[in-house]
Amino acid sequence: MSINKNYVMAGMLATAVAIPLSDTTTSHASEIRTTTVRVHFRTGAGTNYSSMGILDKGVKVSYISESGNWTKVEYDSKTGYICSDYLEKGESNATPTSTMYTTPEIGLNLRKGPGTSYSVIRTLSKGTAVTVHSSSNGWSKISVNGVEGYVSTSFLSSTNPSTNSSTSNETTSTPTTTMYVTPDAGLNLRKGAGTSYSVIRTLSKGTAVTVHSSSNGWSKISVNGVEGYVSTSFLSSTNPSTNSSTSNETTSTPTTTMYVTPDAGLNLRKGAGTSYSVVKTLSKGTAVTVHSSSNGWSKVSVNGVEGYVSTSYLSSTKPSTSGSSSSSSSNSSTSVSVDKVLDFAHQQLGKPYVWGAQGPNSFDCSGLIYYVYKNAANITLPRTSVEQSKFGTTVSKSNLKAGDLVFFDTNGPNNGAVSHVGIYAGEGQLIHASSSSKKIVKVNMETSYWNNTYVVAKRVL
Repeated sequence: MSINKNYVMAGMLATAVAIPLSDTTTSHASEIRTTTVRVHFRTGAGTNYSSMGILDKGVKVSYISESGNWTKVEYDSKTGYICSDYLEKGESNATPTSTMYTTPEIGLNLRKGPGTSYSVIRTLSKGTAVTVHSSSNGWSKISVNGVEGYVSTSFLSSTNPSTNSSTSNETTSTPTTTMYVTPDAGLNLRKGAGTSYSVIRTLSKGTAVTVHSSSNGWSKISVNGVEGYVSTSFLSSTNPSTNSSTSNETTSTPTTTMYVTPDAGLNLRKGAGTSYSVVKTLSKGTAVTVHSSSNGWSKVSVNGVEGYVSTSYLSSTKPSTSGSSSSSSSNSSTSVSVDKVLDFAHQQLGKPYVWGAQGPNSFDCSGLIYYVYKNAANITLPRTSVEQSKFGTTVSKSNLKAGDLVFFDTNGPNNGAVSHVGIYAGEGQLIHASSSSKKIVKVNMETSYWNNTYVVAKRVL
């Protein structure tokens, strides 16, 4: 029987209901054949028979029999005919009802359909034996304990990873190994293997943990009966605390005295990073006790207050000063005043903005300045921002120091008319009473808005 291929291909363009690609199980035979083009799936062996739909190129069908130039096949629980010229012969079902095993350390999601958009039925633990019925487009239809669903084929193996230590992704060479936390700032114990998982607790440096497995940069551990995951790179087989004491935190430079170097002062923060809040601003030359240093940050204490500062702004030698002893005494007194002003200003953060208020519970911009300098430095300034801008010594923006007053024109095009004031807190930070935020805030002054509205700065300390 001769079939005109051009006629068949032309017939493929006729209107028909497309049959979606889906995983199928073979019931009549194990031999599989694959379509080589988009082709009609017909009710009989000939182009005169109606089409039940069009199968895409690459669709796998179950071979039943041949009749002339037509092949009888089963697809999607339907029996029909496809021109033999458009089938690739001799392929067999790769994994008919074969047993395979899940491989991921964190388990494998069993889904309702072949894709991540389908909902998860359950999560199968590593080494779970599953029955594979069919595989297509990177997904396998499986069953386990009477439950059917789909899993990603790439996470299945013909060998059980739980019994084959040589091929297992899990570290079995050191089961239940004791290791130690290394970061000075501590290490987050998470509910899963990744930073997207929530933090259970933070483990301090030197904490001993039991490592059960490691994979893809994460270790499953337990500590004091609590299980979770930590980044493997922050674990060590040696206890970093043994060099100094039995405490969980080490001191690479124990009780070393160092000095603050920036002219504008240095922020003492609650944690090792700029995202942590400022405890206080330390003036240049302040002596601090360094307890530990890691990743560019040092844990220090000063006058009984602990916190973190950027290591790059510390020096083992005290910054040089010029002038007579009286000048030194004066500078020391000024430093104390600056510290008091900044400490007191930080205490006002979060209080509400109210126009015309000057404390103690609410402020406008100039009212905050008046209140802080009056109570922290015993300096009585004028009440308005315009009059305050005429007080003290003018300093350039490039020479700003912590405690300086900074004035802005926030009423429109900057024509030099003062309408707002704040306290420079060092490191580009400004403390001010914000009418837009409706409270006392600390902001980054090194932005286009503040640069464009800047008028003048005055030093009153």
